[in-house]
Amino acid sequence: MNAETVATHERTPGPGRGPVGGLLRTRNFGLFWVGESTSGLGSAVTTVALPLVAVTTLHAGTSMVALLTAANWVPFLVIGLPAGAWVDRWPRRRVLLAADVVSAVVLAGVPIAAWTGVLTMGMLLAAALLAGIAKVFFDLAYNAFLPHLLAPEDLLEGNSKLQTSASAAELAGPGLGGLLAQVAGAVCGVLIDALTFLVSAVCLAVLRVGPEAQRDRAGDLGVFRQIAEGFGFIRRESFLVAMTAMAAIGNFAMMGLTALRIVYLVRTEGASAGTVGLVIGASSVGGILGAVFASRIVRRFGNARAYLVANLAIAPFILLLPAAGSGWRLSLFAAGSLVVLTGSTVSNIITATFRGSYVPVQLLGRVTASSRFLVFGTGPLGAVTGGALAAGFGIRSAMWALAVLFACTRTLPLATPIRTLRDFPAYRA
Repeated sequence: MNAETVATHERTPGPGRGPVGGLLRTRNFGLFWVGESTSGLGSAVTTVALPLVAVTTLHAGTSMVALLTAANWVPFLVIGLPAGAWVDRWPRRRVLLAADVVSAVVLAGVPIAAWTGVLTMGMLLAAALLAGIAKVFFDLAYNAFLPHLLAPEDLLEGNSKLQTSASAAELAGPGLGGLLAQVAGAVCGVLIDALTFLVSAVCLAVLRVGPEAQRDRAGDLGVFRQIAEGFGFIRRESFLVAMTAMAAIGNFAMMGLTALRIVYLVRTEGASAGTVGLVIGASSVGGILGAVFASRIVRRFGNARAYLVANLAIAPFILLLPAAGSGWRLSLFAAGSLVVLTGSTVSNIITATFRGSYVPVQLLGRVTASSRFLVFGTGPLGAVTGGALAAGFGIRSAMWALAVLFACTRTLPLATPIRTLRDFPAYRA
């Protein structure tokens, strides 16, 4: 990391010496955290609200609901790679601001169309697709901007705090989305999400940060050359190859499960909209647990060992999702999701921290884009596959097939050098 970038960071005392709240007491990170936490809550509401709009307002079938999930993630597959190259050329804070504003406008159109009686499934799919495009740019710029905002030694704490708030949003958001659907209609949840993006934009606009570091030769290379640099860096680093492969296959299976879970709980198990929100929300406690304890686990056992154990431990618990049923057996769905989300959160924090400190800053946007293309690009494929399996063999059979696939992917690190390490390599210049 060059001197220009380091000079813009707000410094925070080391562990055990800082004030209560740590990085949250610093102005820039505090504002960044508030904006991301608020928009994260809105997005968590929409994960339940948008499929419920399709199911309860437009009476969509299983395949269309799965397609709705795919529409939100397919942009990572279609434009993720060139977006990473563009993000490495543009000021990343401006990209974040633009993505927030676009998301707010697009999502606000859904309740307006519903209240005026013109909402169609095509419009809902278009909204999910456009919001997904904005999400691509925001996600890539976010991951590249954080190392500019924080010093290298603060990245683990920053990622943990952001993941804690994201997990808290995932805990409260689905329950809130289900409650809003019952009381005021599912489209109200989508409107709340639109408003939270505006809050995020305001917080980003008032940050006080110095100029971002120059991205070496980014403006001189063609887009395809820049894309190749991102893939090339991953290909040369065995740890990134292993992490990306496991995450890509696992995301395929998980997005298939996610695409089916609303229909599975509502139509197969007879759960109400409020119950669906509570079941999904309760499982999100795992995200909070994983985020809260990630730093402690890493300090005690090492980041490579913690990464390996976290992924192996969750493998059998994913099988509780298709084993769930009506009544008390709904708790199996919540329990399995809770444990899986706990381990996945620890794994994701370790991965993000390692990548943020290991990848040279001028390549971070492109490397992140390449990783997102491979990982998130499998999401829409998994969602569509889940819908096809459900149509051909039934929802429960599809859930079992996807859960078994996810469980198998968690063992992949055993075939890599990760199994012998306590810690991943330190920062590479």
